[in-house]
Amino acid sequence: MKIVLSKTMGYCNGVSRALDLAEQAIGEAKERQLPVYSLGKLIHNRQVCEHFANEGLEEIAHPDGHDTGVVILRAHGIPDRLRNEFIEAGFTLVDATCPVVKRNLRLIARYSKTHSILVVGHKGHPESVAMQGVMVEGRVCPTTLICDDMHVPCIPKESKYAVFVQTTFDQQLWTEIRSALVKQTQTGSEILFVNEICPNSVNRREAVIELAEQCDAVVVIGGKESANTRALYTLVRELGKMAWHIENATEVTPHMREYATLGVTAGASTPSSLIDEVVQSLQQE
Repeated sequence: MKIVLSKTMGYCNGVSRALDLAEQAIGEAKERQLPVYSLGKLIHNRQVCEHFANEGLEEIAHPDGHDTGVVILRAHGIPDRLRNEFIEAGFTLVDATCPVVKRNLRLIARYSKTHSILVVGHKGHPESVAMQGVMVEGRVCPTTLICDDMHVPCIPKESKYAVFVQTTFDQQLWTEIRSALVKQTQTGSEILFVNEICPNSVNRREAVIELAEQCDAVVVIGGKESANTRALYTLVRELGKMAWHIENATEVTPHMREYATLGVTAGASTPSSLIDEVVQSLQQE
């Protein structure tokens, strides 16, 4: 069996930055003898979250019932109201929001003054929740969430819209939704597409397409809650190739070794050490 690695896989810049900030925050909290928390999962990778939990990082959802300390805001961003609750409760915030996401949140606040805001994203995904929680002058900006192109005809006609897409959203689905929104301009609506899917996600998916063309099957490594990892797995299946979405080397099966050429890729929250472990397991007879 020949193993081919994707040209683009593993941590993106936003994730690397969040993890570096988390390491610094944990160290500083220990020096100050303060508890240290992450607001939700720091990233969508169970092994990485377990590592930080062993370092003393406790995952919480709100400030109530917790001793005041240092709280790390995840790379996906958070709603402004929740941010304010932590500040008012006296917590020290370490903002690990991805710079690309942070820029989009600022732009939502700006365009909300002149446009109706459409958020294209997965329902319940932390980034989509953050985009729907932007506040201006003490009030949450009204937004409409679009999860697929079936939702597009339901938006009012003859309106001005500013469209924001979750940075890790499925590329094919985004293309379909964007096309449906463009059609809305024929009914008098003004559609402004403010951002696009993160270039890192696009590059990662283009690399997977190239990988799938070279291989008989592909192993996709990453957290089961990771949207960009699931998108990679779905893309390989749509290309007609066998694929597996696994989190670690314990999920490697003999069936994977039956293919002459096996591709390996990984999501943006997958550490290189995990990728190496999976590759080593695949190479074992």
